[in-house]
Amino acid sequence: MDIEQLKNYLAVAQLGSFQKVADQKFISQRTISKQMTNLEDELGVQLFFRGPNKITLTNAGSYFVQRATELLNQLDDSIVKLHNISQQNFQHLRIGYFSPFEGRLLVNHIHAYQDTANVPIRFHVSEAGIEHLIADITMGLLDCAYILDYGTHEHLIHAELSSTPIASGEMVLGLSRRNPIANKEFLTDQDLTERPILYYSNESSTYLQTAFLATLKSSNPECQVQRVGTIEQMQALVSLDQAMAFYPQGLPLFPSDEIIYRRLQSNGSFDSQRYTVQLVARNDNNINGLTAYKNFLTKHKY
Repeated sequence: MDIEQLKNYLAVAQLGSFQKVADQKFISQRTISKQMTNLEDELGVQLFFRGPNKITLTNAGSYFVQRATELLNQLDDSIVKLHNISQQNFQHLRIGYFSPFEGRLLVNHIHAYQDTANVPIRFHVSEAGIEHLIADITMGLLDCAYILDYGTHEHLIHAELSSTPIASGEMVLGLSRRNPIANKEFLTDQDLTERPILYYSNESSTYLQTAFLATLKSSNPECQVQRVGTIEQMQALVSLDQAMAFYPQGLPLFPSDEIIYRRLQSNGSFDSQRYTVQLVARNDNNINGLTAYKNFLTKHKY
């Protein structure tokens, strides 16, 4: 895809007509139509419903309007900034993370890199859901991201992406000290019906819910897995014994004297609750900052 193609796409989305955009750009309607067809082929999704008198957006098309707008705005901003940084010797690395747990790990890694590395990097950090991060890396809006690989690997099955493991551990359940099952050495599938089970994601996402249920002995239909949008809400509900929640043990946790953590044994084993944190990037992204950062993480085994 190219910049003019994206600009024409946003114009079609706004005007609802290939012909109106063609008239506005002083080019043929056939040229606009072909550009939009090529864009759909490149993305592998249908962006438009083509009616006799009106062009309307599909759900994917509406989502891509937002992403294309952000991409063009980011490009414009980058062009302005290029004049200020062209003579400087540091690299820029756009890096995302999934949750505050990976975010804290990322901060630790960045500090360690800045204290010891020879290649200066200016980090631009953002938080988003896993699906959002994968899309942004694929589209080139991010250079890389810290992604929790747990339960299912479908999000990492992408020919254009590579992943580098940078941390690992075990998912555990947090529950209130006041919960009667808190005295158990470990929990089983049967214990999961006691309270709703929460997971954190700042965006609407079913990834962790699907991943968690996939690790259980059965689908456990009585198990209620729910998303919360803030860590503070999750901690409060667990502390008050209104819910349980699962946490990535081994990553920096948010301390609370009212919450204890128990391993989950499913089907007689703890193995299904293992996770890794992956640094995910495009295979063809060879910017110096990304290469230096990946080499640093691999060498120091963070």
